Amino acid sequence: MSSFKIKYLTKDSSLISEIDRFIQEWKSDSLTMESKTSGSTGDPKTISLDKSKMRNSALMSGKYFNFQPFEKIVLALSPATIGGKMLIIRAILHQMELIVIDPQRNPLKEIDFPIAFISMVPMQLLTVINENPEKINLVRRLLVGGAPVSADLERQTTKFSCQFFESFGMTETMSHIAIRKMGSEKRQAFEGLEQITFSQSDQGNLIIHAPLLGINILETNDQIELIDHKHFHWLGRTDFAINSGGFKFHPELIERKISHLIENRFFIAGEKDEVLGERIIILIESEKEDSSTLLEEIKSQVTLYETPKEIYWVKSFSETNSGKVNRIETLKNKI
Repeated sequence: MSSFKIKYLTKDSSLISEIDRFIQEWKSDSLTMESKTSGSTGDPKTISLDKSKMRNSALMSGKYFNFQPFEKIVLALSPATIGGKMLIIRAILHQMELIVIDPQRNPLKEIDFPIAFISMVPMQLLTVINENPEKINLVRRLLVGGAPVSADLERQTTKFSCQFFESFGMTETMSHIAIRKMGSEKRQAFEGLEQITFSQSDQGNLIIHAPLLGINILETNDQIELIDHKHFHWLGRTDFAINSGGFKFHPELIERKISHLIENRFFIAGEKDEVLGERIIILIESEKEDSSTLLEEIKSQVTLYETPKEIYWVKSFSETNSGKVNRIETLKNKI
């Protein structure tokens, strides 16, 4: 007899209905389920996922995190995202108690009891640290995904007893296929889950080999430094790479260097330039402020060639349906 339980700490009837429908669909005789990609690097698309592969993904994740029956696992993400869907499946397969809360910036706001596991996006974790840091130690294992973890955010996690992890994955791989332990002085590499290995294309892109997920070869748009067939360092998205003055720059690496200087959401991008081909710029979600002081601070943290040539203050960033910053649309509408 299954010991899976579900407890709703939300009064949102549409959210409750959506999760109930998903659980019924998961338990149905259908062999596949549909899910939408995030749309963070292009238009969202609907893809069909094999339930048996989703099951394998959930079991691999559970093995890595040592999930146990009756443990409390909190759903703080939208069930419309692949991350939310897979967390529900993990709870079912590992006979855990699923706690459903409203997807919000501070997912621990109403939590006053110990929990074994929760997944968050970086914005949620930062909000909890700022508003209710004492509640983080109620969590045994916290997985951060959906967007890169800044160096500053990772530094802030070292003061808690909770174990922090960063995930790497996508809808096509049915959530995460690699995990990185956070909080060490030296930045740890991503490690592939059970029977998942990696190689690299001639262009430096990550290639995933995941037989349990039905993936023999999947070349991604992620630039990596391959350590061995199980480990890699993530450098950035090929889609966002900037070619300036004959050099290639990964915005995500520059962002990590300066994340402690900027409180608001921001990102590095390339803008067409007649001399350089592209020039490096920075977009910050905020009302316009004085740029000169901030540019001087940034110069002290990056190389000469990484220094942004312009700061654009954007009142509100465009977002994808899953809540990620849509860099492409924000860049189009920056002024």
